[in-house]
Amino acid sequence: MKSLKYIIAGFCLAALPGMEAMAQEVVKVDDPWKDYPDKKTLYKDYSRWSIGVNIGMPFYAGDFRSVSRGNNNWAGYMFGLQGSYQFNPIFGARLSVDYGSNRAGSQRYEDDFVLLPNGNTYYNVDFPEGGSYYKDLYSSVHSWNFGLNAEVNLLNLFRRSDGDRRWAVVLAPGIYLQKFSSTVKNRSNDEQFADKLDNKVNLGLGGDLAVRYRINHNFDVQLKGGMIWINNQDFDGINSINTTKHNSMVTAQVGLIWKVGNSKGRKKDNIMYAPGYLPMWKRATKTVTKVVHDTIYIEQKVLEKSPEVVVCKGFPKDLPAVYFERGKWKLDTDKYARELFTIAKTLKENPEIQIDICGYADHTGGEAINKKVTLKRAEALKKFLVKVGIEPERLHTYGLGKDMTIEKELRYTEKARRGEVKEKDKE
Repeated sequence: MKSLKYIIAGFCLAALPGMEAMAQEVVKVDDPWKDYPDKKTLYKDYSRWSIGVNIGMPFYAGDFRSVSRGNNNWAGYMFGLQGSYQFNPIFGARLSVDYGSNRAGSQRYEDDFVLLPNGNTYYNVDFPEGGSYYKDLYSSVHSWNFGLNAEVNLLNLFRRSDGDRRWAVVLAPGIYLQKFSSTVKNRSNDEQFADKLDNKVNLGLGGDLAVRYRINHNFDVQLKGGMIWINNQDFDGINSINTTKHNSMVTAQVGLIWKVGNSKGRKKDNIMYAPGYLPMWKRATKTVTKVVHDTIYIEQKVLEKSPEVVVCKGFPKDLPAVYFERGKWKLDTDKYARELFTIAKTLKENPEIQIDICGYADHTGGEAINKKVTLKRAEALKKFLVKVGIEPERLHTYGLGKDMTIEKELRYTEKARRGEVKEKDKE
């Protein structure tokens, strides 16, 4: 009797694949990425040139320093112009010219060093005629800097933008032509003490880091700090026998950037704020082939994306969710490309069905902030679906705050910070 049961069970298992195949339905589905533009088209509505004005302060470090322990610190001034060309959202190039001036004095351990009127440091034991101690002197330093910099937008380098960023962090290594004019003076009466040294044009190396904020499509503001190694031992007006090349210049500036070509609505913005181009290999997401058997959805196998997709009749109840970082609502379209592609296809296959998009939060944070965050998560998911061709009037968003039904061990994990899509409840 037992043998007969096993034989009957074997026949049933052999017939099951055929039964599942009969329950499959093949439909043609539009690719959500079919209207995605090429790179040239994507960027044609963005400008590339910008002009900026900067003001701030320079600080010098040589034999004398603008900031020196045990001495008075002086604040100088600096102003300059810059012109930039942006090749794409990540890389650009910049030309700049800056004029700066500040004072520099001795450090505490240098107070008893001696300087001669010809600008040379004196190292003998006896005190020379006409000499003066470092502590009684200061140097008035003036500088011109002509810079050529490569610009790298770090935010776009490490994470592709969707085109909605207002911030940019720009790292700009560069080379500089520098010309210094410095005068050593007495602290007591501000009169010139030493002869001016012949400071020829020299080459400096360094760079700066700028944080930019987009005010509108015409203007940005920026906060910029930089450092330049000075290849000139005499730039501060003192000729020392010390050959250590530690001389440097630090700058701190604020600026206003005008993005050329954006007036009168001719361009959307500078290409720095354009959406990052999504390459084909990232758009070639994978989809899941599913079959239906007694109204139960079974994941069978994973296939490369194809316009022919095996789908189930009716609207599924187990569409994949997408997840968010704590306190954030930005949708990671790269990480969840597969899930988003599956959701979009399902909605396209069921055009008559109204959709609820629900956002959830983990069990940290107050009720008010969770309501706001979860609604924005739902709206971010809706924005993507509308972008790939789903009718906005079908999509209804809800911020539901904390999910009280989720298992306790998952309440503080990524699984609780999610967006879900389901068929709208029928009244």
